[in-house]
Amino acid sequence: MTSSLDSDLLNIAVLRWLDTLAQQGIFTTDRDLVIRSWNRWLEEHTGHLATTVVGRGLFEAFPDLEARGFGGYYDGALGGQMKVLAHGLHRYVIPALDAPDGELRQSGRITPLELDGVIVGTITVVEDVAERIVSERELRSQIEASDRARALAEEAVQVKDEFLTTLSHEIRTPLNAVIGWTKILLSRPVEAPMLARALEVIDRNAVAQVRLIDDMLDTARIMSGKLRLETGPVDLARVALAAIDVVAPTAAAKNVALRAEFEPEGLMMLGDADRLQQIVWNLLANGIKFTETGGAVTVGITSENANLILTVADTGEGIPVDFMPVIFERFRQADPSASRRHAGLGIGLSLVRQLVELHGGRINVTSRAGEGSLFTVTFPSRPDLASGQSLAADARVALANVRLLVIDDQPEGRDLLTVALEQQGAAVTGVATAAEALALLDRSSRYELPHVIVADVGEGADADLTLIRPLCARSPERGGAIPTVAVATYDHPRSKRRVLAAGFNRYLAKPFSPDELAATVRSLLRG
Repeated sequence: MTSSLDSDLLNIAVLRWLDTLAQQGIFTTDRDLVIRSWNRWLEEHTGHLATTVVGRGLFEAFPDLEARGFGGYYDGALGGQMKVLAHGLHRYVIPALDAPDGELRQSGRITPLELDGVIVGTITVVEDVAERIVSERELRSQIEASDRARALAEEAVQVKDEFLTTLSHEIRTPLNAVIGWTKILLSRPVEAPMLARALEVIDRNAVAQVRLIDDMLDTARIMSGKLRLETGPVDLARVALAAIDVVAPTAAAKNVALRAEFEPEGLMMLGDADRLQQIVWNLLANGIKFTETGGAVTVGITSENANLILTVADTGEGIPVDFMPVIFERFRQADPSASRRHAGLGIGLSLVRQLVELHGGRINVTSRAGEGSLFTVTFPSRPDLASGQSLAADARVALANVRLLVIDDQPEGRDLLTVALEQQGAAVTGVATAAEALALLDRSSRYELPHVIVADVGEGADADLTLIRPLCARSPERGGAIPTVAVATYDHPRSKRRVLAAGFNRYLAKPFSPDELAATVRSLLRG
């Protein structure tokens, strides 16, 4: 009797646990598919209380089940079959309230209930698999990200290996020519024609080496953010003609015609003449390299709206379609093999794009196999700079009788700023520290105060926040309203935000031309 009582109590405890504590939804039906039990999990997740569903037909309470074909599953359970309901196929079993994105994620099982070998009903177990699915998705995402990273790393290693192989070839080839001809000249007397030929070969290969090294160094400077432009008024047509002069011997040796089609005037812009020539030279050299003997390379410059349009077109072999998306990436070549026809490291066009973007421009290319290529570069135009001297002349007039205070703890930097501004017609006083500047303002009468303060805020200088905060707290009679220019060593957005937020009115990154500094001062005076 005791054993029977214990068994009954155990059964009651199990049923109570399934009803109140189970972390799954569990409901049972009789053979007529009338709901006979409905546990607490289902009440919480579906919003249907046991008192409202127990005693009702399953498909009466949840007609959605029959509409979705579950009737066959329950008929199968009454016939002794178990049905597994997978989320991927069925999505859910019973509509629930707690789907955060509106998508239910449930799996389940429909199983027959037997007593002494007789099927007396069905039991359905419902499980929320949302967290598991999210975890699986995150795991798949991590695996895919890992696969992508591995593929990128493998590609990077391959590109590096190809680049090193190419670099070795490109360095050794001109060196071999230089060393070979040098040894010939040193070993025996040679006739004048051979001497001229040897010197020509040595010169050409030495120049090729220099350009190779310069391109590599410029690429490294751009990647590290250390390349700066010496900007000023530039006639783009003159720059292009100078680049044509550089590549003309190569074009002539290959019998490739060089053509220039420029508008007669109005081709001025602000830029670095040397870097702009580097852009045109690289595009021309690229066009000549891939153009067969008897072909032509054409340089065009036109003005359109507020832009200058530089085009370099060739009649060469064209660019493979699969290479077009990566043509401006570093170390990329359509044919990276050591046996390729055309020399190069694959950095010229990448360097061109970087230099174009530093000038505020953009570049694109169109090409068809066998029909040549067309590179189009767009620069902001400045037709008002038609006279190369007008900017400096205007600056000198505008800064006449202007009092400026320069702060820089480096004597060379202070002298440079002072001389640059004095050449623009300003009266300049230079001090080393913010404390000296504030003391000078204390000693000055209202009519002796500077019109503008130019302070170096480079690394190691103390003239930035230690100056601007006390200055902003002063009254106008003691210099509190004086406009300020921060001269920075690095053109970094974070540094610029910090300095301007502190109270400086302008931020000018080195290197800059005297005209740029004068224009910045003039803008403050006009403001």
